This record gives sequence, C-alpha cells and structure tokens, in this order.
Amino acid sequence: MSSAKVPFSKVAMLSLALSISTSCAQIAAATPQVVEIIKPGSASKHELEQKAKLRKSIKSAMASLRQMHKAMEESCLILSAEAVIPKHVLEEHPYAEVIQSIRELEEASQASASLAALPIIGEEYLSLRRQLAKARSLAVRIEILINQRLNTPQVFESDIDANGLVALADMATDRLHRLVS
Repeated sequence: MSSAKVPFSKVAMLSLALSISTSCAQIAAATPQVVEIIKPGSASKHELEQKAKLRKSIKSAMASLRQMHKAMEESCLILSAEAVIPKHVLEEHPYAEVIQSIRELEEASQASASLAALPIIGEEYLSLRRQLAKARSLAVRIEILINQRLNTPQVFESDIDANGLVALADMATDRLHRLVS
C-alpha cells in the first residue's frame, strides 16, 4: 500500500477556473467591437489594437486551460492508481464547480460564434472552444473516479457456477458475432 496522496489542490484548480473565466469574459466583451470593426481594406490602429487585445485574451485562456488540463491529467493518474487518498480530501473536491464553470463558459462561447468566421482569430477561438470541451470531459471523468472511490461497492453472496457464467458469456458473444456477420 502506498502513502497518502492528494490528487488536486482545490485552491489551485478553482484559481485556474477563475483565470479561464476572466479571459473568456474579456473575449466576450471584446467580440462585438472586433466583429463590428472588421472591414475590408486597411485596418486602423484602433482596429489592430482591438484584435491584439482579443487574441491576447484567447491565448491567456488557452494557457490557463493547458495548466488546468495538465493538473487534471495528474489527478486522473493518481485517482486511477491504487494510492491511498484521505476521504475528506475526496469529499472536498472542486470538480463539480469546475465542470459547472466550464459548461457555462461553453454556453457563453456560443454567443461569440461570430468570431469563428474571422481569419486567424477564428481558428484560435475554435481551438479554445475545443480545449474547453476537452477540459470539461476530463473533469467529468475525474469526478466519476472520485465518486467511485467514495462509494463502497455492494457485495452479494452468490452460488453461481463460474464456469456456467463463462459459458453463457461465450454463447452471447458467439450469437452477437453471428448477428453482425
């Protein structure tokens, strides 16, 4: 049995989620201005500054998402291993809040879908949306792993013949293969 490990820092994870939310709020605030000022022809200094500010916010959100994803991957590895993790640590996990925050950001990012049509910024913005989805998916997986550790499985006494169960599974598999063929 290994020593106790902490699979996440609640404060660090929530700080990263807040950083991502802040960057996404800046993106949402800048989007109408940038979409409105995009005109064919030469770009003014103000237009270029607005685009640069928007791209900076997208890059900041992406950097925070990368940090969060890395931390969550480490958490996932620790939770998947047979490490001993104190129950109180598992009960105080931040992933429900992280998942909710990312879902809200994904919903809000749909309102800024007009950015996707812009050159360069659009590609960066779509990449940000993909990373949000991946981060949410990983956070959900971690929450499932935590719930598995918190819930003790129910064990039932049984007199089932193990060989009979194997034979039944083999028969069902063979039947499935015949149906597919």
